[in-house]
Order: sequence, then structure tokens, then C-alpha cells
Amino acid sequence: MWLSDAPNRLYGSTDWERRFSQPKRSAREPRDEFERDYGRIVHSAAFRRMQSKTQVIGTGVSDFPRTRLTHSMEVAQIARGIAIALNQHSPLLQPDRKIDTSLIEAAALAHDLGHPPFGHQGERALDACMREHGGFESNAHTFRLLTRLEGKPPEGLNVTRALLLSILKYPIVYDDACNPQATSFPPKAGLFVEDREAFEWVLRPFNDDDLAHFLQTERSDKDRHVRTVNRTLECSIIEIADDIAYATHDLEDALNLRMVDVEPIRQLIERDQLHEVYPGLKKAVDVLRDLRPREDDFKSKLKHMFAYLIDAFVRNVQLRQVPDVTSDRLRWTADLPDELRRLCADLKTLVKNEVIESDTVQTVEWKGQYIVRKLFEAFLQEPKLLPKKDRQLAEEGNRERVVCDHIAGMTDSYAWKTYAKLYGISQRFFD
Repeated sequence: MWLSDAPNRLYGSTDWERRFSQPKRSAREPRDEFERDYGRIVHSAAFRRMQSKTQVIGTGVSDFPRTRLTHSMEVAQIARGIAIALNQHSPLLQPDRKIDTSLIEAAALAHDLGHPPFGHQGERALDACMREHGGFESNAHTFRLLTRLEGKPPEGLNVTRALLLSILKYPIVYDDACNPQATSFPPKAGLFVEDREAFEWVLRPFNDDDLAHFLQTERSDKDRHVRTVNRTLECSIIEIADDIAYATHDLEDALNLRMVDVEPIRQLIERDQLHEVYPGLKKAVDVLRDLRPREDDFKSKLKHMFAYLIDAFVRNVQLRQVPDVTSDRLRWTADLPDELRRLCADLKTLVKNEVIESDTVQTVEWKGQYIVRKLFEAFLQEPKLLPKKDRQLAEEGNRERVVCDHIAGMTDSYAWKTYAKLYGISQRFFD
């Protein structure tokens, strides 16, 4: 949203363009194109399904964990805060060239739409099933949902080009990113080969130099996948917001469940005397020193501590000029100062080591990946088990992708119930 009668010159007609023609807008329509994108995301079935998809800690571990939906809402709020701060303070943004907060929020809400049930183990299981049929990667599936599956097939939600550029964290086809000798799967990719036409439409406004910059890749050694290295301004903001949410909100869940202690967090923040440099970190440390997990106000103080921590990150995001590009989508990129970026990465590592890799979470995720594999096996063997619409698509070709799309759209609970119906397993199996 641009709260001014004057035009926001950071965006142009190609940013507002949609791939498929639209009915002419009424002159009384109060929303701009990015506000309409926001509405399409919020009212989509894929958005609602995220309320029952695992973020980090599943419902089998806690009775009120963050889900993909609440995580996406928190990322959107953080990303909006970053955009507001940059609009107010960045010397690179002129009065008539500001980051659109509606675009940022809409893209942040959409960035995780493509995640399958059961978190990263569910993603790895689907990728293993699809390895010989184009693979599976959640970011690529997000692009597929927005441009094909969700809303009105085959148009998808028909969102603006700017929104699609905002969620293209890895602008590369899965097959091009894939290195068969790599030790981990899936590769990081923004689309599947079947969706190349939509991708080419998104890239159309870039000149040759800007396109080469956007599609630049690297591979550090022979056992790693090809990785892209650049993204749009809006995507860089959402990536930072996603990292901040991961490093704080998921850590808050872990602290409430006593999966992580307070002391390692305090040590990370106090390392290199960062709390003496950034006022928000100083306030966070002051709260941490007074935290007592068994006291009645523990959760309230924890909220305040993470609020200070998030504020320190958000206030210090900076814009960096990108040389030799002309597109406003690529001219700047957002980043944290090195020491804050390192702190955020270390907090994420703490979540990974102490929470994601814990036997408690891995037990639940192992069940999840097992269920995904068995569902794929059943639907592929007998397409009549699919809903009528998907059954027809499977008969037309690429049955594996149709089965993959169907399973990726399931919530955790629906996948459990479907597995139980097909294999006659009691619900107690999941407890």
C-alpha cells in the first residue's frame, strides 16, 4: 500500500502486471494491485491449510506449537517492520520511491505455501519419491501453487509479477540445480521444469545484464548442488524476516517446552560485547539475566526478551547498492550487519541442534516421512484413490507429479487420517 496521492516510482507497470487477463477494475475499487494480491493469498485454501502443517515442533510434541500459518504471519509482521524502518531511514530510498508494505506482507504470507505435511522430513520424503520424475522442493512448489494449482487452474492465483519475484528465493529450475553426486537433497530451487513457462514470463522485463545477475549461480565443490546467489529487494527482506522468526519465535517455543536453556542464548548475545553496541540486545540480556523458568511470569518475560531481540534485528537492517544493474527490483538488497547476521545464524543453529535434531522431534518427523512415502506408493499404484479431478489429470500424463501435488497439499492431520484409512492403522500409532 502506498499512502500518498503521488505515484510510488519504485514500481512500474511490469511489476503490477498479471500473467492472465483480468476483468476491468471498477473506478471505485479502493485497493491497488498489491492489496489485491494480499487478499488472494489470505483467502486461498493453501493459506488456510498451513494452520495444520508443522513448522518446527509438531502437534505431537506440544499442544500449542507454532504452525506454518502462525510462522508466516510472524514473518509478514517482521518483514513489514523492516520495510517501514528502511522507508524511514535508508538514504538510498527517495521520497517518491518506497518499499510497498502490502507487497512485502502478501509475499511473506505466501512464502511457505508450498511446504508439504510433516516439515522438512515430509519434504525430503516427497523428493525421494519424485527423484526420477522432476523432484520436489517446497519453494518450487510455492511457485507452482501461485502460478498453476491454487485458485483457478491453470492460472493459479494470477498474482502480480512483483509478488512472484518476491518469493523467488532461488531462481533456478530444480533439474538445473540438481547435482546427482550431492550428499543432501533436495537442492534449493524456485520451480519445477513443468513451470518454466510461467518463470520465463516473470523474467521477461529484465534486460540481458539484469537477467544474468538475477540467474547467477555457484557451486562450491563437487558434492554440492548448484546454488543461486541473488534475489530481488523484496525477497531479500522476506529472507531476513524468515531467519529472524526462525531464530526467535521457534526458539521461544523450545524454551517454553524446556528443550533449550536460557544460558546458551545469553552467552551468544553477550559474545563480542554485542549487547553493549545494540540497545535492543542490552535490554534482551537484562531480561535473560532475570529469567527463572519456574516463576509465574516466565512466559511474559520471555515475550519481552524476544521482542527486544527482534527489534534489534529489525532496526539495523540496511540496504546495499548492487552495482551494474538497472532494474528497481535488483538495484538494492537488504542485509544485516555482519555481527548481527552471525548472531541470527547462531541462534538458528541452536534451534537446529537442540530442537529439530532432538529425538522428540525426529520421532514425530520420522512417522511423517513414512506416511508420505506410503501415501505416494498407494496413490501411484491405484489412481482411483485420488479425488476425481486429480484422477483425470493423472490419466492425462505425469501421474507422479499429480500424486505429489495432492500429497503436498495435505495437512498433517489429513495425511494421518488418509494413511489410517488406506492401511487400517489405529490413530494410536500417531500418539
